[in-house]
Amino acid sequence: MSGPFAFSRQAMAIDRLLEAAPSWEGLNQAFFPARTHDRFDPGDDMKKVLAAFNGTAEGRRIVEWLCDLTCRAPYPQISGDFQMAALAAKAHEARAAVGYVILRAIADGEQLLHQPKEPRT
Repeated sequence: MSGPFAFSRQAMAIDRLLEAAPSWEGLNQAFFPARTHDRFDPGDDMKKVLAAFNGTAEGRRIVEWLCDLTCRAPYPQISGDFQMAALAAKAHEARAAVGYVILRAIADGEQLLHQPKEPRT
């Protein structure tokens, strides 16, 4: 088969993406040039909500769709000069980073939800 083809969901399964989600420190560095917000960590409560949402059938479908739009989206095909290609790559990188931030929050939320609860004394 030659030519471009769409990535399948099996090639970039959510479970694998969650396991390989970058750390918050790495994500902060990825967003550093944009400097839109100083803090990308949504907090433990939001992480738990996202993980619980991902655990539902409807939530999983939405997370799959968000990943299709962000971290699984193919690079745009650019014909033109180097500057156009660099701008397109940067835009794609920023779009993918949004998906990775969401996946990192879900992965952290799953860990928080599965932590053993401390006994009350």
